[in-house]
Amino acid sequence: MATVNAKILVIGAGVNGSICAVGLYTAGFDVTILARGKRYEEIRDGGIVIEDPFKNTRSHTKVPVINRLDPEDSYDYILVVIRKNQVPDVLPVLALNRSPNVVFMVNNPSGPDEFTAVLSKERVMLDFVFGAGKRDGSVIRAISGLAGMATPFGEIDGRITPRLTRLVGILCQAGLKSKTSTDISDYLATHAANVALFAHLLIKHGCDTYALARSKADLRLLVDALREVLDVLRATGFKIVPSSANMVRIIPRFVLVAALRPLLSTKFAEVGAGWHCSQAPDEMRQLGMEPMALVEKSSLPVPAIRKLFAPD
Repeated sequence: MATVNAKILVIGAGVNGSICAVGLYTAGFDVTILARGKRYEEIRDGGIVIEDPFKNTRSHTKVPVINRLDPEDSYDYILVVIRKNQVPDVLPVLALNRSPNVVFMVNNPSGPDEFTAVLSKERVMLDFVFGAGKRDGSVIRAISGLAGMATPFGEIDGRITPRLTRLVGILCQAGLKSKTSTDISDYLATHAANVALFAHLLIKHGCDTYALARSKADLRLLVDALREVLDVLRATGFKIVPSSANMVRIIPRFVLVAALRPLLSTKFAEVGAGWHCSQAPDEMRQLGMEPMALVEKSSLPVPAIRKLFAPD
């Protein structure tokens, strides 16, 4: 299936939107990025600037940029790369536009119902993001391809469709390592629920991964909450994906705490978790609210989760 002639819009010019747009543009695709306000002016005048905080390299890429999506604009794929709490503002604009494939690259522990309530199910696709980092002024300081893993993309109903295969081919051709998934909603729910717990504790420690690493009490609480959230997900109809996430129930707590401490004390954790947390505390709080809604729906006791989210 042809990939080079694909016309793509990336909505969102933060870390992951910028990584996607630059990768696609560099690979020769017809890609445009949508940004607003000062960010639009930065990209229009100086392009997208990405700095690798490990290699200390910097790139400047003049990606075509717009500041609005009109109803008559047509794209093969629209990649929505924004924070979960920003989705309600974008959905009405997407509803007026008739581009056939809208790909939500959004942390999402609650399933696709919010998207499909406004857009037809046939238009919606789901997936993850590629990188992590932060924006310092006009400069994106970030890493792409976390841990060398392929990012899953999927259809709501789990089918491997031609449009899904084409999209994954496009992204891989752009150096954005991707794969198809038959259970993307469960994958996203498992990931986002875990992120919500972790992020809430990070916010408590000022988004400082090194400080969280020094708190054995909070790491113990995190492990207990991660175990409980698996029960909540199952009780509310989700499957645990990937299945390796279940290892948190098998490995003794003291072993997990011992492993988390050095991991959180690395530059990788600082960039991949701490920096994102510091840039998006509003999204992290939103993500915390959604697992708590699942907790109430499950009727499970979950003392660790309740303690973790208890007001200070």
